[in-house]
Amino acid sequence: VLPKGEYVLVNDILNKEEEELTAKVGDKVVAFDDEAPIDTVLGVEIFPVIHVKTQEKIYVGLEDLVQ
Repeated sequence: VLPKGEYVLVNDILNKEEEELTAKVGDKVVAFDDEAPIDTVLGVEIFPVIHVKTQEKIYVGLEDLVQ
């Protein structure tokens, strides 16, 4: 589970459809509730968070985040 809170990205996040950067290292993201993983990719649990700058939902793994 990803605890509710504000996090900073430590990896760039790509938009898979358009293969463009949706969020960069150092950007802030927020989990408004404790989030359960929505999927697992290559053994990495994936969580939905809100990108503060764009207010878009993006998907990250725990290794993409620091508090």
